[in-house]
Amino acid sequence: MTRFGTKSKLVAAAVGGALVLTACGSDNGDGNGSSDDGAQSDGGGGGTITLGYEQEWTTWNATTSDGNLSANSVATYHVTTGFWYFGEGGEITPNEDFGSYEVVNEDPLTVTYTFHEDAAWSDGTPIDCVDALLWWTQQGGYLDWSTPGTGGIEDTKMPDCNAGDKEFTIEYLTPYVDWEAAGPGHGNNSIQPAHVVAEQGGLDSADELIDIIKAVEWDYSTPHNAREHGGIEEAEDALAEAIDFFKTGWIIDGALPDEALIPSSGPFTVGSYDAGEQLTLVPNTEYWGTPAAADEVVFRYIAQDAQAQALQNGEIDIMAPQPSVDLKNQLESLSGVEVEVYDQYLYEHATFNFESGPFSESLPLREAFMKCLPRETLVENLIRPVDPEAEVRNSVVAHPLDPYYDAVVDASLPAEFAEQDIDGAREILEDEDAVGTEIRLRTLDNPRRNAQGQLIKDACDEAGFEVDFEAHGDFFAQDGAMYTNRYDVAMAGWSGSAVIAGWNSTYSTPDECSASGKGNNNGCYSNADLDALLEQVLEAADEDEKVELISEISSILWSDGVSVPLFNHPGMAAWADDVQNVVPNPAQSDIVWNMPLWAR
Repeated sequence: MTRFGTKSKLVAAAVGGALVLTACGSDNGDGNGSSDDGAQSDGGGGGTITLGYEQEWTTWNATTSDGNLSANSVATYHVTTGFWYFGEGGEITPNEDFGSYEVVNEDPLTVTYTFHEDAAWSDGTPIDCVDALLWWTQQGGYLDWSTPGTGGIEDTKMPDCNAGDKEFTIEYLTPYVDWEAAGPGHGNNSIQPAHVVAEQGGLDSADELIDIIKAVEWDYSTPHNAREHGGIEEAEDALAEAIDFFKTGWIIDGALPDEALIPSSGPFTVGSYDAGEQLTLVPNTEYWGTPAAADEVVFRYIAQDAQAQALQNGEIDIMAPQPSVDLKNQLESLSGVEVEVYDQYLYEHATFNFESGPFSESLPLREAFMKCLPRETLVENLIRPVDPEAEVRNSVVAHPLDPYYDAVVDASLPAEFAEQDIDGAREILEDEDAVGTEIRLRTLDNPRRNAQGQLIKDACDEAGFEVDFEAHGDFFAQDGAMYTNRYDVAMAGWSGSAVIAGWNSTYSTPDECSASGKGNNNGCYSNADLDALLEQVLEAADEDEKVELISEISSILWSDGVSVPLFNHPGMAAWADDVQNVVPNPAQSDIVWNMPLWAR
């Protein structure tokens, strides 16, 4: 059985895969739910549910720059949690189990967050102000914890709260359109356990951690990128061990970190892990909210081209792979399986390396490669057989699900890049005396990207490049080609949402071109004029002004040859029809957004 999802226009205010592009109200029953009395329950009873997943996780902490992978945030989406998550249809949805939040002042914008009175880590430590301050200094980039992108928190005042407080307030120094998604959520924006960081950092207690943070002379009188907070160096020296642990202490190196280091704040906790095989999540028996329905959820690490057979054999129950026409046909032929194709906030791009290599200082060579890219051929051969309405994507900062997409494309797409131009690419190479330039094209190893890489190689070789195409299973690993910039052009997918803050930091000048310092800006591109526009768009409350700024940003990214959008990924999911409550999602929360409801 195949169901085709309908297109939705999401205009809500995002973080977070592929790679992950860096609310208040009552429970609406479409996600985690909420518990009225705070009573704890062991959960379970819904059997074992096994999810086939291609990419293995690399760290328990998905909030760092090099931990910012869908494989990490999906695995921990209901383990380390927060005040909101991407709910049904990709909408920002309050997690009332965790707490509540509300705007208490509009000028200046001020939001108060209140942890649920029973909120505690699974080791019994209360979740409180200490955790909030650790989150604030990391997500705002105030201390060197490493963050994929600051997402508005860099322009807020330090919350005025004390250890043990269940409430904290965030005051914005300038308006921020995506304030709801800026607060602590699930995935790569989640709160981490401050008491563990303090202990592993050689501090006497989490109270000492909060004292060090409060001792900094926070200065808010100048723009955030020009501030000099007094005592930052002293704070980072005092927290050197803690910072090192935050960045590296949760890395998955063939085995789980010690159980004491990975407490849960959500309905699931980590049960076991077999490197190269599977990760098992089990209900968090200390969870104060609505318990998980399944007895366990197993992430079975299995290559995409083997998942359909595994589903047929009953080795897995759910899969959400990158779609191909062959895979779609194979899944539709299976009995007892539901298949759904749907739109999602995930797109493929080719990003240039600005740190080293032939493209790093040559705009003409980047332009030549942009001209030879067979974008329409990729869509026609690889995507349209799955989604007949698929089109080439023409902006990296506007999504076809966005109501302003056409306006942005009309205002920003240069005519010379609208269609492939082999002759134009060769002319540039001849003018630059660069015919025969070798280009390292790198990506993750899977069937669709292998086909994609070969089509690009054939086209750009014809134009005069010599494309060295390789696909690697460890492309997204800590020491893989993506994070160490061992490529000239990298192909990957960005998984996001309707929120501007989700893509904003991807094009901001990085602190340094390193795995932990470049945030989402993998190619290490820098443009001071664009940095200013990226700040302005996050403050634009007027819709016309917002669209104008996004159009200008899109135009600069095209003219500078930064990252070329290729196509949107149609989502495809398949699951055994005896598994309940599997609902595909267009946002970066992926298929696991409502995992606590899965049951057999």
